[in-house]
Amino acid sequence: MPSAKNFLGLLEKLQSADITVHQNRCAVVRNRNATCMKCAEVCTSGCISYNDNELIISPEKCIGCGTCATVCPTCALEAHRPNDAELLHRCIQAMRAADGEVVIACEQIVNAAEGLLDLEKVVPVTCLGRVEESLLVTLAVAGAKHVSLVEGKCASCEHATGFHMAEQVRDTANTLLETWNSDTRVDLTSKFPHQVRLEGKSSFDAGKRRFFAEMGSEAKAAAGTTADYAVKETLGIEEKPESRFQKVMGDGTLPHFIPDRRELLLNSLSSLGEPQDVMIETRLWGHVIIDPEKCSSCQMCATFCPTGAISKFTDEDGTFGVEHFPGDCVKCRCCTDICPQQALTLSDEVFAVDLLSGAVERYEMKPLAHPVDDPHQIWRTMKDLLGCDQVYER
Repeated sequence: MPSAKNFLGLLEKLQSADITVHQNRCAVVRNRNATCMKCAEVCTSGCISYNDNELIISPEKCIGCGTCATVCPTCALEAHRPNDAELLHRCIQAMRAADGEVVIACEQIVNAAEGLLDLEKVVPVTCLGRVEESLLVTLAVAGAKHVSLVEGKCASCEHATGFHMAEQVRDTANTLLETWNSDTRVDLTSKFPHQVRLEGKSSFDAGKRRFFAEMGSEAKAAAGTTADYAVKETLGIEEKPESRFQKVMGDGTLPHFIPDRRELLLNSLSSLGEPQDVMIETRLWGHVIIDPEKCSSCQMCATFCPTGAISKFTDEDGTFGVEHFPGDCVKCRCCTDICPQQALTLSDEVFAVDLLSGAVERYEMKPLAHPVDDPHQIWRTMKDLLGCDQVYER
């Protein structure tokens, strides 16, 4: 596993017009014991790969598909050209033109169908791996009756990992929409729906050929930045300059943040109303379970949790421990990777009502064998760790 310092240098190579890198959000940068390599596992082009215990970044291979940003649990990678605001805006425009049908398609099959489609009703993307749940649920809130993700020969394409990512996103989106009693559904299909067929036009309008054809221009980049700021202002998200190094907060934890996509998704689910009181299993959330018999009360899980889904508490009577809020969990598995006693597990199932209700689980911890205010704490801890009395202080 590369060191955090080397990892920072590697991630910097990904920075481009297509991808913004928020290095300090990366699970591996925050915690050198983190095992997350999801970006490497789904990268469609080999730009990010992991071989022989080494992360390899080849920026020249990047095709700007955004699949790595879809899979990243902490949104350390942010896709552009289009950014999320642009993509949502274009989808809503296409939905209105197609009477509630949203069609997002692999740009290769859109190109192959040139002259047959009304491109005001189709949103092409480099890869369907670019589509993620906050987009789909927000479209349902905006009035989408149905979403079609149209693939070409994606399963056999050299970028097939993007298609498999799209399958997971479809499944998660449909689980959420069904649980929140929405009639909107998302389908992966190889056929364009009839709503987007080109009819009643004498010739193909080359001027409207593809929405993303000019995304590389300065005008599109400026428009995208403006749209992105508008979304952040609506969500109340404050943009702050990012430091290369993490600063520990007053409670001894690293800074917390909620990814923009996760906040948008939760807000959209809230707009759909009350969910069914059932357990759901998705790729997005986890439920932390701590075994009190194994727990050493170190609270390292709270120290490294990126979103504050696990947080420390200390009561007036001295009772202390951690609290877990499933709604803020992004299933990065930092907590399971850092736990020295393997006392913590992460269930894939969560209660849907807990995601929006603010429900918190409280885990009280047993007193530390060597309290942190003990001036001999390090010495006593080392004696226990080594199982030896011949440890001396100076």
